[in-house]
Amino acid sequence: MKAQGAMTPTRTSHTPGTPHTPRIPPLPPAQWPPVLRSLLADSRQDGPGRENLFGTLAHHPVLAHAWLSLARVLTHEGTLGHRRRELIVLRVAHRLDASYVHGRHRTQAEDAGLTAVEIDATAADLDAQPWQPEDRDLLEAADLLAANSPVPGGLWDRLADVLAPEQLVELLVLAGQTATMCTTLNTLRTPSDRRPTLTVLLERDRCCSAGQCVGVAPEVFEQDESDGRVALLVPEPDARYADEVRFAADLCPSGAITLVDHEETAHP
Repeated sequence: MKAQGAMTPTRTSHTPGTPHTPRIPPLPPAQWPPVLRSLLADSRQDGPGRENLFGTLAHHPVLAHAWLSLARVLTHEGTLGHRRRELIVLRVAHRLDASYVHGRHRTQAEDAGLTAVEIDATAADLDAQPWQPEDRDLLEAADLLAANSPVPGGLWDRLADVLAPEQLVELLVLAGQTATMCTTLNTLRTPSDRRPTLTVLLERDRCCSAGQCVGVAPEVFEQDESDGRVALLVPEPDARYADEVRFAADLCPSGAITLVDHEETAHP
């Protein structure tokens, strides 16, 4: 059964995948406040693909902290469940034409137990996939919430039969937070992160505090004021910093920097 009162939201004027100049360019990690870098490090388990998101939020550190704190609650402390959460996020991202967010959550959706076919189906007509009743209800709700349409009584009652009150509240907040993220990133034309060409490994115990890497690649390394040793800002730096990072590793007199070069492993 199709969702009653579902409306197709107006699509944005851009085509997903078409390059655009960001209206507000993301700040490099070296310009982020320490609390934002800490949040990025704490959420490393969520996988790559957050540098441009965090770099955009870094223009407003107080708001960034509040936004990311809410996202952390929804992701790590919520009661809705991983599968339900990812279904909502993926469907809202699809309805709002937010390829950044949809692509960013594919890995989390796989970790939550969704198959590749199911993930693809969240960006298709609901009738194209034989969804289980609860999944179908969640996706219908996401369609309505993304379009700011009322949720009819029958659908709400079905959701209330399987979700506790706090989970229903969480569902609504999750859909709203996802929609806010999608609208913000679409409007600002925030680009998806480029695939990292390097993974940087730093042995701080071996660091001799020369600081040459900080001078060469300040977007990736910084010198800790407390002990003088180098700290790693971004373990998987954007591809545009690859040359600087390689040079920094060559300059390191103590050999504390090790690089895993994905370009070399991809082309043996």
